[in-house]
Amino acid sequence: MRARGFTGRWCVGLLAALAPALQAQSLESRIAAIGTGQVNFHFTGREGICGDGSRFMRLGSSYQGSFSDASRSAPCVTGPVQVRLTLEQGSVTRVETWVGTLRTREGRDLGEVTPRESANYLLGIAERASGSAGAKAVLPAVLAESSVVWPTLLTIARNASLSRNVRRETSFWLSRYAAGAIAGRKNDPLSNDDGDDDDVALKKQAVFVLSQLPHGEGVPDLIRVAQSGGDQRVRSQALFWLGQTDDPRALSIFESILRKS
Repeated sequence: MRARGFTGRWCVGLLAALAPALQAQSLESRIAAIGTGQVNFHFTGREGICGDGSRFMRLGSSYQGSFSDASRSAPCVTGPVQVRLTLEQGSVTRVETWVGTLRTREGRDLGEVTPRESANYLLGIAERASGSAGAKAVLPAVLAESSVVWPTLLTIARNASLSRNVRRETSFWLSRYAAGAIAGRKNDPLSNDDGDDDDVALKKQAVFVLSQLPHGEGVPDLIRVAQSGGDQRVRSQALFWLGQTDDPRALSIFESILRKS
């Protein structure tokens, strides 16, 4: 009996000693150890985001997700960003994101992770995952509280070896970071424009027309609008459409704006 009691105390002491090392394991190593299956984790998101934890998210003044009459009337709850990864032999093949009240989901739950580690890991997926997983990993990385991810987004957007979907997704979010910067919202990619008067609405329409010109013919004019000292809402619209192009000049404009902010 005494031997068993000693062994039990020894095991408890060993686990207590090992606890800091176990907690110090990186998110990447914890996920890699799973191999094949699904894994969940969550982290604190940016101010201005909410969701129903299932079907939709509100990101600043824009919405993402699927909508129905029921989802439109559902409360938009401020809560953590929740991510579920599907893995096959250690490779991430699917990324799903929700915002709102925490829910129990299929797969192993790693619990709460710091926003910075979450963002870094997710951007790593964007750089190496095949299929749609890389592009889907960008959104939750952008939503991580306080994390400065735009320099990595810029690197990804300029990497011609990555898929067009990944580069387009990063370019879009770079345009939103740049729009936040010209509005005085440093490191804030969530749109929060005020309402438009008739003059601004007309100028935005003109910007849209430029964006629809074939073969990138409107890009130089969009750049001029984005760099102008005009109305911030019109400049933001020009940046938005530049973010939909594959033109390297757009990335240079985003970088110039962000490095000055």
